[in-house]
Amino acid sequence: SLFEDNAEYGYGIYLGAKQIREKIADLMRDAMNMDIDSEAKEVFQQWLDSFDNGEKSRKASEDVLEALRKNPDNPVYKQILSLKDYLVKQSVWIIGGDGWAYDIGFGGVDHVLAMGDDINILVLDSEVYSNTGGP
Repeated sequence: SLFEDNAEYGYGIYLGAKQIREKIADLMRDAMNMDIDSEAKEVFQQWLDSFDNGEKSRKASEDVLEALRKNPDNPVYKQILSLKDYLVKQSVWIIGGDGWAYDIGFGGVDHVLAMGDDINILVLDSEVYSNTGGP
């Protein structure tokens, strides 16, 4: 079948993950304004500084998890731990065929690209192999 809303769906996945990561950032800022140890503050700041970098956020996330586990009773730490799957910046890919990207789904592809966000689109050239009922 042909998925006409592939670009919009993928962009929604990206926006959802981004919103959760922004919530984590807010929680870390809140924690940094509380009476927490200086090591945790430093680790949180490193994570905030690497927010938009996948590789750097991976290392920073490991340090964050270690700091969070040292004080499991802190309610803000518990909230961050509940969102731990989103600590590392994810790479989001939208994948579709050429019929989707150049024809039926072009409006969505155009919209996603125009947003300028850090999202990837892979278009598979399958026109020779496609059978969409045409001549």
